[in-house]
Amino acid sequence: MTDDRPTDPGARKPRVALMGEFSAGKSTLANLLLGQNSSPVQVTATQLPPVWYQLGAPGAQRVGTDGSATPLPAEDWTAVSPEDTRMILARLDADILQACDLIDLPGTSDPNMAPDFWDAFLPKVDLAIWCTPANQAWRQSEAALWEQVPPQLWTKSLLLITRIDKMQGERDRARVVARVRSEAGALFRDVLPISLTGALAGRDNDEVLEATGAAALVRFLCHALEGLEPPAPVQAPRRATPRSATIRTAPPPSAGAGTEPRIVPRRITRRKSPDARPRPEHRQA
Repeated sequence: MTDDRPTDPGARKPRVALMGEFSAGKSTLANLLLGQNSSPVQVTATQLPPVWYQLGAPGAQRVGTDGSATPLPAEDWTAVSPEDTRMILARLDADILQACDLIDLPGTSDPNMAPDFWDAFLPKVDLAIWCTPANQAWRQSEAALWEQVPPQLWTKSLLLITRIDKMQGERDRARVVARVRSEAGALFRDVLPISLTGALAGRDNDEVLEATGAAALVRFLCHALEGLEPPAPVQAPRRATPRSATIRTAPPPSAGAGTEPRIVPRRITRRKSPDARPRPEHRQA
């Protein structure tokens, strides 16, 4: 089937879910990580189907709830209805997709709504990036939704405070970050602030990427993905997985730049990262 597996089942990569409420910045985050200027999926007031990004020749398919697949135009997915669509499968030639798949899950703001699509996708996810806007960071509705996420994802995932540049001053920004870390830090591997629009506009400038928080996001992904081991290939003999079989991320863009495994989203460069920190112990909420 094409709806929830990569083209080569034996080459299964880590899967990173982008999550959050409506208008929290998930589409902008996807564009930043994928090196795109815009997404065919526009922000609307209605729920959109999940978009699963994989490495491959550019193209997209609508996967129906009946399992059927039909081609989609590259520039416009607005006609896709979530009522009869299981997901959109999009393939791109993006650096980050050499290291992982990205799954942009629909936004929601109703904690009482049963997120049926989560039941289908979250068991296949290895870590998540939850986007929360700084002006309304980590609302009760978000906390209620995150509690429905499998606890094994908590110490692997990131809480990303978006729109941090909308705070009026450094003191306000620091207060928001401190409050969110106090309230939600135990439920995530890390909490980071970011200006997505600033990073997207200045993604060719290292200083801008550091100042906006995009470089810290890339470093987080490097460490998080390097800590994930690939699943055994389908029908492979049962045997211990050697330490050397950990996921290899995208190689440096030029020869002689070093051999350190790393992930470098297209047009987002970074300085050599420090040693990966130890994985945190599982903490209960």
